[in-house]
Amino acid sequence: MFQDLELYTAELKRCMSLSSNPVGIKLLTKANELVDNPDIRILTSTAPCQMAAIARYDREDTVVGASARAIKCLWGAACFGMIRTPQRLIDGTPLLPFVKDEASAKKLHQSMSMLGDHGAKYAGAIIGPLNRMPVQPDAVVIYLNPAQALRLIIAFAYKDGEAVTSVMTGQASLCSAVALAVEEGRITIDIPCMGDRTYGLVQEHELLMAFPASKLPELIEGVKMTESVAAYPYGPFLRWPVIFPPNFETRLSELDK
Repeated sequence: MFQDLELYTAELKRCMSLSSNPVGIKLLTKANELVDNPDIRILTSTAPCQMAAIARYDREDTVVGASARAIKCLWGAACFGMIRTPQRLIDGTPLLPFVKDEASAKKLHQSMSMLGDHGAKYAGAIIGPLNRMPVQPDAVVIYLNPAQALRLIIAFAYKDGEAVTSVMTGQASLCSAVALAVEEGRITIDIPCMGDRTYGLVQEHELLMAFPASKLPELIEGVKMTESVAAYPYGPFLRWPVIFPPNFETRLSELDK
């Protein structure tokens, strides 16, 4: 499978002209799995978005791991199922600066997906470039522009015409999308949240797409089979006559000379 991950990564980079690495994410049921592989750099104070940024951009030690204790982001820890979703999150208390009142905060929280709603199931995570993952990932995250997102929507629709649907809250975008991929097998497109921009170095034009790693063969097949009609970058249609302002256009009298 690891050889397949290299092939999938190469194909995604070829067809999408990606500016950074696709990211693989593995959730660990036991914290000691972090020390089983010497190629994993263990972080002691981090967040999922920072780990994803390292996987995207770092040239050395690109595969990183963190235990539940090392994840400082409350939303990230709950989304990844490293802690049981605490009551203060369920009540929406940390969201109060963003909304009108407590009822709105609780409603906003309910729109997010958190593996921690079912208890603390995972003890850590490994995040790295997809082609360098030392273990089979649970989810794949790709940061991309809107035109590239369109390319993957088309590719995913090839198999059975299924649409990609997303709920956007402006909060915990990366972590909530990973939770949906792991728990429901969902494909998600979202706008990276402020945390992802602060700690994950996400640029203003970037979106994120997350999906189960098990869908990689389906995605690559869709990319290949739709390339003749939806190759990226998209070429403009140019078979139309050019019309210039009269003062800028060559006159017939000038052509006669």
